[in-house]
Amino acid sequence: MHDLNDLPDLNALPSNLTQRNKRMFNNVLMSDVNFIVKDSETGKKVAIPAHKYVLSIGSPVFYKMFYGDLAEASNSVEVVDADSNSLLELLRFLYSDETNLTAGCVLQVMYLAEKYMVTGLLDECSEFLKNEIDAENAFEVLTQCEHFRDTEELEERCWSIVDLQTRKCLRSQSFLATSERILDVLLRRETLDIYEDELFRAVLFWAEAKCRLRSIDPTAQNVKKAIGGAMSHIRFSCIADKEILNRALESGILDNDACQASRGHTTPRSKRFALEKFNHDFPLRTIVDDSNLCVRQRQGIKPLRCRRLFMNEPPRLFAPYESKHSVSFITDQPVCMYGVRVISSGRKLNDNYAVITKLLNSNRSCNSCVKGTYIVEYGGTEGLPGFDVYFEEPVLIKKGAKYFITIFSPTELDLPQRIGKKDEVHCAGVNFYFPDSTHRQFPELIFHPLAPLWRTNYTEFKPT
Repeated sequence: MHDLNDLPDLNALPSNLTQRNKRMFNNVLMSDVNFIVKDSETGKKVAIPAHKYVLSIGSPVFYKMFYGDLAEASNSVEVVDADSNSLLELLRFLYSDETNLTAGCVLQVMYLAEKYMVTGLLDECSEFLKNEIDAENAFEVLTQCEHFRDTEELEERCWSIVDLQTRKCLRSQSFLATSERILDVLLRRETLDIYEDELFRAVLFWAEAKCRLRSIDPTAQNVKKAIGGAMSHIRFSCIADKEILNRALESGILDNDACQASRGHTTPRSKRFALEKFNHDFPLRTIVDDSNLCVRQRQGIKPLRCRRLFMNEPPRLFAPYESKHSVSFITDQPVCMYGVRVISSGRKLNDNYAVITKLLNSNRSCNSCVKGTYIVEYGGTEGLPGFDVYFEEPVLIKKGAKYFITIFSPTELDLPQRIGKKDEVHCAGVNFYFPDSTHRQFPELIFHPLAPLWRTNYTEFKPT
């Protein structure tokens, strides 16, 4: 915040209105109103200066508050349903049409934008939520949703990212700060794309972080207490890592009661598994019971295929081989990209190819690189000869950004002789555009869309 000593140099004033207004943002100079709010860091009350004229020409609510028939008599206004960060973002937009939104404040800023009828800021928040939620901040947005009502669509968008990029989400700092309720919802999900031993490790890290946050030692009992009832949703009989199970059993974090409680995730006509506490060589043993049920692995989400090539396009086309091939694409919605199918001639059936595949963003920076050896087989939507290349983890593709997939193989990859391409494909509610893509080596993109997210009104604020 600027103070009264920051008097303007009239010879150095900005030449345009926007820059002059920006200079007065959060500036006590000539201010005629102070907002009293809770500081986002300390929780103590702080005063934020503003100028009634600037606020009133940007918000009909502020106009009525300061110049209406029932105008505020005091020059100090306490705002009980906001903190300093969210209020400053509202004021920043009114002074400059700019925003500095983050996952930690966007919902509260959106609430203030609706409360004070600042439609431009409401649009900015909506676009941020549509385009900027990713694996790093999905849990942070889910945490913010706990303070608001009518956030079902937004929560579903976040959970779809967690399902599709589970490992990356669980490595984020926002996961370690998430609540016990969100952890419980996470462990109940059937659609997570992760092995159960990896999930159990992430839960243990989460519990240790909670202990440190509460300034208590992360002992076995404290970790177990932090996890609480969510422990019953971990599918222990699906954990293949015997070492982590034995350590958990020996420390007291885990016991047979907790393991047996996980048996609710079942599938019929099989067996159920439980832990043998004292058998360190084989910690899993089979238990046959009357219910004839067993715990199953989480199913994840099956990816879809965007088909851009089709067979039998007249006239006959021949595509020369190049040692390096690439395809560029743009989507009109965020999607998670799993991989790509590479085609070859039927003459190469059952041949092996060593291939390096990269996914590059618009700056040609590498988002993912995978090396592997693949066998040419019939498959894909068209049953074309070739092979699927999957990235190590699904990559979040942003709306409107241009991406490139490139492959390199020291061995020639020839093509079927009669094949054509589409420059625009609509698939699963997503429009794919393929600009400057003459190469026919990539018949399909393997992807999955995110849960749709439209404009949602956050009309109620639920204080914590």
